[in-house]
Amino acid sequence: MIQKGLQRLRWVFSKVKLAFEMFPVFYAGLYFLFYLPAFSLLETYRQPLYIVHCWLDDVIPFNEYFVIPYFLWFLFVPGFIVYLSLRSLEDYWKAYKIVFGGMTICLCLYLLFPTGLQLRQPIERTNLCAQMVNALRSVDTPSNVCPSIHVSSTVGILLTLFRSKKLHDTWKIKIPAAVLGVLICVSTVMLDQHSIIDVILGIVLSTVLCGLAEQNQEEGAAARSAVNPTAG
Repeated sequence: MIQKGLQRLRWVFSKVKLAFEMFPVFYAGLYFLFYLPAFSLLETYRQPLYIVHCWLDDVIPFNEYFVIPYFLWFLFVPGFIVYLSLRSLEDYWKAYKIVFGGMTICLCLYLLFPTGLQLRQPIERTNLCAQMVNALRSVDTPSNVCPSIHVSSTVGILLTLFRSKKLHDTWKIKIPAAVLGVLICVSTVMLDQHSIIDVILGIVLSTVLCGLAEQNQEEGAAARSAVNPTAG
């Protein structure tokens, strides 16, 4: 009975392994099973100890219409993760390291150095976008902000697209992605969701991780060439 159970378990694991090999994007879904509960717990139980603020934050005007690109982020990152998994596995794994590595580092920083904002002011306008911002604020507290995950993940996707050798001719994808990516990053400060400091550190984080990911890929390629000089 036990032996049959173990055989059944091995069969299930072999099928799961095969599915992940055939569809590497499942690894992204697996990561979100960790990320979403972790972020939710930090939002609930970790209170800000450090307020992030810069003089530029005081001169950036609030504009509720930027809630549209802000919400499009929730399609932008998963959409391009799926796109890369279908077009270029090399770039998919590069983006995986940058985006999800950045998210993990942000979670660690939020835990060790909990940050918050004091930028939000009541919204007097009542248009649809203003209502969307109020709905966003009701579920997204002004805590766990530095660096900005919105910015770091968006920049990670853009760096992967624009530095890809296999996708060098996909300008019909890259240009709209760049426009939307910039709007997403700008939206974080236009909605008072982040300080400009959060944005800058989000960009720096992904830039560093991109360099490390590319170095890792180059070292891996060199190691494979040493084992099999005829490869590639």
